[in-house]
Amino acid sequence: MSGIFGIFNTDGAPVDPVLLETMRDAMAEWGPDGNSVWHDGPCGLGQLLLYNTPEALHERLPRAVDGGRLIITAEARLDNRDDLCDRFDIPPPERPQTPDSDLILHAYETWGEDCPDHLLGDWSFAIWNPTERRLFLARDHHGNTALFYHHDAHRFAFASSRKALLALGVPRRLNELYLAQVLVSWPAYHGPTTIDLDIFCLPPAHAMTVTPEQLDVQRYWYLEQTPDLRLSSFDDYVEGFHEVYTEAVRCRLRSYRPIGATLSGGLDSGSVAALAARELRQKGKTLPAFTSVPIGDVSNTVGPNRFGDETPFAQATARHAGNIALHALTSEHISPVAGTRRSLEILDTPAHAPSNAFWIHDVLETARQQGLGTLLTGQGGNVTISWAGAPNFSSLPTLIRRRAMKAIAKRATPSPFLHVYRQWRSNRLSWERSAIALDFVQRLGLSRRRATAIGSDITLPESWRSAQDQRFAIIQPGRSLLGSLWAMNGAAFGLEVRDPTLDKRVLAYTLAVPDAVFTGQNGLDRWLIREAMVGLLPDEVRLNQRRGRQAADLGERLLRTAPEMDEALAELAASERVTRYLDVERMRAAWSNLQAEVNTETTHRAVTILLRGLMAGLFLAGRPARREGD
Repeated sequence: MSGIFGIFNTDGAPVDPVLLETMRDAMAEWGPDGNSVWHDGPCGLGQLLLYNTPEALHERLPRAVDGGRLIITAEARLDNRDDLCDRFDIPPPERPQTPDSDLILHAYETWGEDCPDHLLGDWSFAIWNPTERRLFLARDHHGNTALFYHHDAHRFAFASSRKALLALGVPRRLNELYLAQVLVSWPAYHGPTTIDLDIFCLPPAHAMTVTPEQLDVQRYWYLEQTPDLRLSSFDDYVEGFHEVYTEAVRCRLRSYRPIGATLSGGLDSGSVAALAARELRQKGKTLPAFTSVPIGDVSNTVGPNRFGDETPFAQATARHAGNIALHALTSEHISPVAGTRRSLEILDTPAHAPSNAFWIHDVLETARQQGLGTLLTGQGGNVTISWAGAPNFSSLPTLIRRRAMKAIAKRATPSPFLHVYRQWRSNRLSWERSAIALDFVQRLGLSRRRATAIGSDITLPESWRSAQDQRFAIIQPGRSLLGSLWAMNGAAFGLEVRDPTLDKRVLAYTLAVPDAVFTGQNGLDRWLIREAMVGLLPDEVRLNQRRGRQAADLGERLLRTAPEMDEALAELAASERVTRYLDVERMRAAWSNLQAEVNTETTHRAVTILLRGLMAGLFLAGRPARREGD
């Protein structure tokens, strides 16, 4: 994906072009195919270009129209191009030379600041109106994009990359609550907040208007208001889903450079790859696909109903499709510690799952080496295409038929006791299973904050009133950081990462489907996607009820590169900034336990305590020692 950036001096001072160049240089990896800057008076805009579609070769941004009446910069792939071209009467011979930014401009001139409602795809853009001294920015409904901003009394600045804002000298004041939420895996609604108190994220499905007088952020799409879908039969739901999902995949095959895909052994990336391969087969093309392969035996590192080696299932999917060229990657040249350090270089923020960084970076680098420009994933599938149903809202006979013992136990437990148990579990166990220092927990009042959130935060079980609530709590705009993380990772390797499972139409359709459809008439979990993939996925994959475990060989990889972990832990222990927030001794204990025996529990603690703590610690060690509010 291309990247954008800009400055609006709200005090009216002319923009210093050197500052725009500073922003551009700080995020240079976003523009392998060129870059450009425009400035006039108090506003300056920039773009770094990746040829992500054939039409992008004709992109010239930032660009002024009608003698400077409007100026636009954008990074966009619009999936409803044909509809928009028809709406704006663009002659068919001109359409191949019409970049997506032109369609965004037409949409803005037609619908004004309501234009985001009419755009499908992955995109973000900024439009400057010099006469009104008004800057309008918007981000797509839920795609793999990123848009950050900073504002003070004199200036507003934005960019696809946090690095561009930090290069301007934006203060690095630590958001301690955000750090704690990452460490304990608290599924909070982050909304606009980031790890830095002075840098904000524009969430998906949001737009903002900036003038000298105010900064106004608006949400333009309400997924939760999607009306329930009531069809006459289960087969009708499958047919409708198949049509929507197929179109979401097809739209994402419009690429200037060749396309590849991640391919695990499951239903999400497997269905994406199967649908993409079918479309490409009609054009005589092959789909390169990339699977992470464990380097040792993982049978004792995954729990029941799990598998740690994706290879046999990925191979079965590739054979069934016939035109999937599978690349099995062991990623032995990237250690988990090195992957974590590289991930921090790219993201410049602690993340939830650095334990997957080694194989993600290997997939992206291999795709780049093969000359690909687009990589398909299915990362959002768990709460859209392959939702397993919400057992809390199922009838007791259904739970018994499905042998959902946890849900049955919860149903049998009186509510007051269940509420107390959930509070205890979400607090005490969260602290013990993370690297967070207990004195930091107490100083921050984290238990009190968590308890206060229970019952008022839709991301917590007590606020779920229906199965739809539960799904929306996970996928609501601003809840997941997945899109921005993939956008930044892709940019670091010159790729655009696309996820059809997060398509607006797929989100709306799957949220509207009654929960019972996801389990079908026989109570089989993820029934909808299984039925939709009949003939497209082999039955050994389509009907497999075990779930894959990513990086199941993490323990073996860490043991093979033990000196790196020892060095990293020593680095953290020597930093007063780190020990203020992290319990390095708990991290060392997790490391010692893993060295003594690699099993399910020690591998889990390597994920939640060791590597998650390591990424947070390296982040803290590399920044000024400032506290929240300083």
